[in-house]
Amino acid sequence: MRNMLSKLQIACDNAVFGCSAIVRLDNLMSHLSDCEHNPKRPVTCEQGCGLEMPKDELPNHNCIKHLRSVVQQQQTRIAELEKTSAEHKHQLAEQKRDIQLLKAYMRAIRSVNPNLQNLEETIEYNEILE
Repeated sequence: MRNMLSKLQIACDNAVFGCSAIVRLDNLMSHLSDCEHNPKRPVTCEQGCGLEMPKDELPNHNCIKHLRSVVQQQQTRIAELEKTSAEHKHQLAEQKRDIQLLKAYMRAIRSVNPNLQNLEETIEYNEILE
């Protein structure tokens, strides 16, 4: 019975949109995804923006409105990235200041106790290895 049904010839679901194809039932899904009369088939705007949208939305599409939306989203993202970058620069400056402070402490400790010279050399060697 299944074999008989799969061989059944049927009109395309998009016949109301102008498709005159008659296909086997087992090929219907494949045809529907490629049917040029399918109102939900993705098409690319050829008016300048290149947006991909369902075919039935193309007549109401406004490239300028879409591109403004894209620009606004990009400006928002740029502002977020600039804020993150500024925070990272601030953290980096704090870390550099902390490193300079630790180096000053090491010099002060080394001047008080010359035996710590080897400790500083070992730490510097380990930093180089890292």
